[in-house]
Amino acid sequence: MTDMQPNPELGVDRREETVVTQQPGYATTEQTVRDVAAERRMQAYQLTRIIWGLLTLLEIMLGLRFLLKLMGANEASGFGTLVYGATALFVAPFSGLFSSWTSGAMILEVTTLVAMGIYALFIWGVVRVLGIVLERTGARTVTRSTRELTSGGPGNERTTHTTIND
Repeated sequence: MTDMQPNPELGVDRREETVVTQQPGYATTEQTVRDVAAERRMQAYQLTRIIWGLLTLLEIMLGLRFLLKLMGANEASGFGTLVYGATALFVAPFSGLFSSWTSGAMILEVTTLVAMGIYALFIWGVVRVLGIVLERTGARTVTRSTRELTSGGPGNERTTHTTIND
């Protein structure tokens, strides 16, 4: 579903740069640029990683359920009880939708496959909507601090802070 690697095209890195200059008559001039949009994209990226990770875990559990049923595994065994119990809630909305084919102890449970597809499609839609809602192409904050030497000798300074939001 996702490769779990940062996409360099999204610019999910946090970018902050500080420039310090010395000029005659000024102690220092410092300018900090902070890319707020990149920080927000990083948070959205982390959220989607968590969502895809949870979906992957669910899909693995549902896939195990399907394979155990198909192979006719004993439902009373410890592992079978764990898998069937953990996935029963997720398969319940689809029970009765299709009939299951049986051959001896083997069961072809089509509802589990349908549940896997529906959950994957639902999560894909949720991630797409989150991407649209949280998308912000550009925003940055520029803070400029100037320490100016004033008359009266060393130690007499005036500091000015200016912040601009784009």
